Amino acid sequence: MKCKILYLAVLLSLVGCQSRNIMSGEIIFSRADFKETKLMENPEAIVIEDLLYPASFRVMYDSILVVGNQSVCDYQLELYSLNTLNPIKQLITKGNGPNEMFSCGLMLHTNQDRAFYLQDSNAGVCYVTDMKSLLENAAFTPLDKFHYSSEILNTTDICLMGDNRYVGYHMWYLEDKDFSQVESPLAYYAYNDNSGRGMQDFPYFVASVTGARFFKNPKTGQIWTFDYYRDRIQVYDDSLKVVASMEGPDHFNPSYTKRAINAPVAFVTFGGGLFYAAYTDYYLTDKHIYVVYQGTKNFNPEELPSVEIFKLDFDGNLLCNYKFDRYVYSVSVDSKEKYLYVASRKSVDEPPVILRYEL
Repeated sequence: MKCKILYLAVLLSLVGCQSRNIMSGEIIFSRADFKETKLMENPEAIVIEDLLYPASFRVMYDSILVVGNQSVCDYQLELYSLNTLNPIKQLITKGNGPNEMFSCGLMLHTNQDRAFYLQDSNAGVCYVTDMKSLLENAAFTPLDKFHYSSEILNTTDICLMGDNRYVGYHMWYLEDKDFSQVESPLAYYAYNDNSGRGMQDFPYFVASVTGARFFKNPKTGQIWTFDYYRDRIQVYDDSLKVVASMEGPDHFNPSYTKRAINAPVAFVTFGGGLFYAAYTDYYLTDKHIYVVYQGTKNFNPEELPSVEIFKLDFDGNLLCNYKFDRYVYSVSVDSKEKYLYVASRKSVDEPPVILRYEL
């Protein structure tokens, strides 16, 4: 592995009687650094005739397909049996009544944590739930809910911290000295607190060229981010300071330009007529991270690119590069890590298909 700083140290730190691994250093990597490369071919199609208009899928308990629907559907969330391919439940009607939603972002990225959340970006509300509650209650009954800050970029994740706080990604952050408006992309926020600051308070709108997938490492508590538009992984400590970085495999270095439009704020886009796409989705098991990587400078929603999925462990070791001949997203992995479930389509205008691959 070619290192900009020639190490990826795993430090052993004692907290009371408990030990934890902490990744540190700055790594430059390429595809050649993966221990294994595997071509993903001949998937099994999972055909469910009763699906409404899905936006995303996740597989839970190796047998339940959780479907987040497009906002036009009467039901925003559905559960299906993978054994029978029949519906189990339709939940969350469209509307602004109690526990209704006009949109339902399915923020479910692991088979290890029972709790996950649903994000209504129209109302700015997160609903905390789990599979037990969804299966046992006749109607959608959230375990908790809260309004999130208007400064949060709602195309990214929210990391629940368990003490009425969460970590969010600031929608006015961009790593560029000319357009930088806040110091750091991540910040702690309290449930239901809101500064009220909006577009009128910032000179540049950067939300279309910034963002990341991120999660709390279940073993160390560190926050890992996977940038949407830079091929970079960063690790943050409890103070949200960067302690480790992995850059690769294509080493993007985007430039930005200001685009004047008839609005109170200037929109920032990529320079050179390019549009980057890097890390876009992830899924966690008890041992591994599976992250979807697009790796293109010319993203076209009408001709979606073939992707790769990188498998890492929680120490940052590059274990396997799964190479696909198609675009995939909404990744899930079964509990024994024998199967990979994905959604796939050729363009954003096509309905997705659900595929299962052997790992």
